Amino acid sequence: MSRCCYPSPALAAPSVLLRWWLLAVVVALSIHLGGFPLLDPDEGRNAEVGREMAATNDYVMPRLDGLPYLDKPVVYFAAEAAAMEVLGPTEVAARLPAFLFTIAGAAFLWWFARRVWGSEEAIIAAIVFLSTPLAIAFSRTVIFDSGLALFITMATAFFYLACEEESRKWPALAWLAIGLGVITKGPVAIALPLLVAIPYALWRKRFRALWSWSGLALFILAVAPWVYAISRAIPDFLHYVIVTETVQRLATKALKRTGPWWYFIPYLLGALPWSIVAIASPRAIDRRDRSTIYLLLWIAIPFLFFSLSQSKRPQYILPLMAPVALLIARIWRDARIGSRIAGAFLVIFGAVLIAAPHFVHILAEYRDAANVSSLILGSLCAIGGGLAFVKRRDLALIALTIPIIAIPFAANPMMRAIGSRRSESTLIDQIRPKVTPRTEVVGVEAFTGSMTFYLGRPMVVVTPDAEEFTSNYLIRHYANFSGGASIKPLAWLDTALADRTTPRIFIVRANDAGHRAQLVAHGFSVAGVDARYVAYAR
Repeated sequence: MSRCCYPSPALAAPSVLLRWWLLAVVVALSIHLGGFPLLDPDEGRNAEVGREMAATNDYVMPRLDGLPYLDKPVVYFAAEAAAMEVLGPTEVAARLPAFLFTIAGAAFLWWFARRVWGSEEAIIAAIVFLSTPLAIAFSRTVIFDSGLALFITMATAFFYLACEEESRKWPALAWLAIGLGVITKGPVAIALPLLVAIPYALWRKRFRALWSWSGLALFILAVAPWVYAISRAIPDFLHYVIVTETVQRLATKALKRTGPWWYFIPYLLGALPWSIVAIASPRAIDRRDRSTIYLLLWIAIPFLFFSLSQSKRPQYILPLMAPVALLIARIWRDARIGSRIAGAFLVIFGAVLIAAPHFVHILAEYRDAANVSSLILGSLCAIGGGLAFVKRRDLALIALTIPIIAIPFAANPMMRAIGSRRSESTLIDQIRPKVTPRTEVVGVEAFTGSMTFYLGRPMVVVTPDAEEFTSNYLIRHYANFSGGASIKPLAWLDTALADRTTPRIFIVRANDAGHRAQLVAHGFSVAGVDARYVAYAR
């Protein structure tokens, strides 16, 4: 038996302190899960799709403002819809699936590291993963990447076991995980695990270990039912997903999400403080160890893949947090110098955070919240960094996690301040007393997902191009939906303003002087206002 594939009884068991600390980390991540409003565009839009799915009880067709929303598959929407069936349409219900996917990712890393190395590495991997800033951020965001990262992690890990063991269950489970990833965020779930596993399998001369007929059956079982059902309702669905949402996203600039080749470097370094531990501990990385070689491929190849891609967003490299956590778990006992350098960095970074509000210009609406968040987080960075110099390895690990797991608490004042500008919860609260079952809420070239989420129902959007929906599918199919119940052409506005039989509330952009003047001329007055939009009613 190879030590790289089976736990050795000689390996140290994790301290009781680390076991309790893992529980504390999980609890810390749940703090303020619903402590700030849904942020537009992504959170508001995705939460609204889940709300409409729960309201219609249709777990096949995602809808946004009553219209087909085919930009992403169904898994996350269905998960938050199920949460809303129990908890109601709240911020907590919308964010809960992302949180649970993240916790499941930590649990899987614990299982994988325990099988490959031992119980000490297992608990370290789980703690480190849950204390990476990217994992924390997207465990609290209504977005699909936490689920995608879980399934990519599972598939990539199962492929490693397939190469190192003879059991045929591992490739089968890998292909099942890939299928679940596909219906979470699309074909990228196929590419990433295979890009890592194929070079390794070729090096190990075990390429056939990646294939499994039972895996193909499980993949089809995971993907085909929903794809078949949605394709019957929307015949051009597969063409849209394959050509627009995959090929154009990765190979062209058509979706306007490009960036420089070095775009992801700051975000990979943002796996702090663990990226510093790894970089500062080159001697601890045993490049003769097969599991370590696999982890290095697992980090490098997806990073290169997304760097070459024409579509770039910070969350794309969230799947790299799993191999980073596993690598730290593997080298931790020999990374004393790296942990101290990381501690010194945290002390310096903490001092910078504490001083920053005095030297950085901050908008007045954010200033007080930024001061509080910077003071709390900076102080904890300095404390955690200082404690990282202790000799006990478990205490040093805990010390480095302290400022990171405090982010949900420390950043909440700032997130609430940001929410006041990037969410329409306050505006909807202002107009809610005027909204009756007969009232038609109309957005004049104005729409966000949080509007309809907090309204609890769809609205009419007057638009020449559907850009307000931030949906590539709706923008490209504007002609098919214009004139329907949800989308009206600009010419419809004159008809609506002349109609005094239907009670209406109009929402316009705050800087849209032309439409605001038009509403005032027809007898409407301000009924609600926030940083981005103004509501008018008679």
